[in-house]
Amino acid sequence: MLARTIRQVARSPLLSPLSRAMSTAEKKFYILRYEYVGDILDRRGPFRAEHLERAVNAKKDGHVVMGGALVNPPDAGVFIFNVADKQLIEDFAKDDPYVLNDLVTSYSIREWTVVV
Repeated sequence: MLARTIRQVARSPLLSPLSRAMSTAEKKFYILRYEYVGDILDRRGPFRAEHLERAVNAKKDGHVVMGGALVNPPDAGVFIFNVADKQLIEDFAKDDPYVLNDLVTSYSIREWTVVV
């Protein structure tokens, strides 16, 4: 009974997408963090359109909540995922043009407990 009520509330159009995502028991939040090469701004040009297209598509599919590069210095990028299967994030990262073309020196995936 309680689970059904939670699902009904989570589907309410009055709730924000983030609130609905937080109410979905089977999904978890994860942070995907990329560490970039020092000259990322100079080297990303040929790969940026495909990198951004994949990120936008992942957002449209409901997997990515938000993402972007850190600034001053632009040494890392972060994506917030809301998915049931962490493997989806691993696949996303492994197939990213920035990773495939050595613009990312390392990446990490961490589960994130959202409190507020």
